[in-house]
Amino acid sequence: MGGLAVATAVGLAPPASAQTVTNPTALTDFGNQLLEDGIFFRGHYVGEGAANPSGGLSQSSRYTGQVDIGADFDMGKIANLGNSAIHLTFSDRHGQNLAAKDIGNSISVQEVYGGGQTYKLTELSWDQALWDDHVEFLVGRTDAPSDFAASSFYCNFQTNSTCGNSSLFGQDNALNYYPVGVWGGRITIKPTPRLYGQIGAYEQDPNQGSSQTHGFDFGVDRATGYVLPVELGYQTNFSSDPYPRHYKIGMFYDSGPYSDPFFDVNHNSAALTGLAHEQHSGRTSIYGLFDQMVWRPDPSSQRGLYIFGGVTAGTDSSQLADYFLQFGTLYKGPFEGRDADAIGFVITDLHWGNHTMDFLRDSRIAAGGSATTQNPNEVMMELNYGAQVTPWLRVTPNLQYIINPDNLPEPALKKNIDDTFVVGLKFVIGLPELIGLPTKNYNH
Repeated sequence: MGGLAVATAVGLAPPASAQTVTNPTALTDFGNQLLEDGIFFRGHYVGEGAANPSGGLSQSSRYTGQVDIGADFDMGKIANLGNSAIHLTFSDRHGQNLAAKDIGNSISVQEVYGGGQTYKLTELSWDQALWDDHVEFLVGRTDAPSDFAASSFYCNFQTNSTCGNSSLFGQDNALNYYPVGVWGGRITIKPTPRLYGQIGAYEQDPNQGSSQTHGFDFGVDRATGYVLPVELGYQTNFSSDPYPRHYKIGMFYDSGPYSDPFFDVNHNSAALTGLAHEQHSGRTSIYGLFDQMVWRPDPSSQRGLYIFGGVTAGTDSSQLADYFLQFGTLYKGPFEGRDADAIGFVITDLHWGNHTMDFLRDSRIAAGGSATTQNPNEVMMELNYGAQVTPWLRVTPNLQYIINPDNLPEPALKKNIDDTFVVGLKFVIGLPELIGLPTKNYNH
């Protein structure tokens, strides 16, 4: 499962108003004119290195990276089409996955791995707001996880158990994740500035995530189903709340086919018979998420301590995982004069279902190993420090630990995989900032 584009640290995303360029270049005046004309460029390079000095299948180090380049076109300014915009994003991923190759874990410790490790048209969508922004809709080539069950806190981390979305969604839904775009859209209704509800519908096309596809095939002949997400939320910001918060509940319904983790077509153990897995269709996941600022040393500053967490659950015993728990903290501006830095810690627990555990047990038996069932709780954690080194460079060294790696990439192992210690380094380069272009978030 690929992570989100490049959600930056809390409070560090480009503001709604144009950002002042600290080191102007020959392109700065050109960029300011583009902003005036309604064209907002964005772009990043994200690099993630990881090594496991202990645990896993073998000790190694791997690197993966992602570049994304895009723009938001304010169609109100460009063509007098009201409160609307076109979003366009291209991305490219490269590199290798330490978790699958050297740890034997299905959840990556490098969140920008996935989506085929190739170039993609990631988003081409129309975004419209109506009735004083009380109703918004977005439609086109896009992805559901960027808008549902998402948080700006998650990609302060490198672990894919947090950056992106709940790990359970990657196991219990056939969602297409960033950077893979599919046909879809959402409608968001905001009766008040603090309350919102949204519903979406998205194509399900596993083929779009392969290395052979690049997002330019707009046909739907290979779609295997659809995904319907629903979300209700309450949100505040610093202009309305001294301690901003987000609370949200929701669900995903996935209509597509999926394989039973344990049973074969004759309702016996697929690991022991070698026959194809029994097929099901239609599955549901539900979730509740929150984040909130809980302490501010200085009311005139946005520095302070935030907490976040949530629970996600599958609703059927034939799904790979039963539930996912998450809790984390983020201290933004830990030192005076370092307001953009952050110290982060997160811990997650993915509880695998009985069918998954039985499949792994029988796979071990078939390989001549022990019949002992492994612990179903896969616990992943990360401690990091995110340093805003320059306006265009953020560096986040991190330490990760995995308790009870799931060994789903290597189910025929004769014994359980040892708990794994990972040393990581994530860096994000803001490409417009690097070349002196001003940046601005598009807001209705």
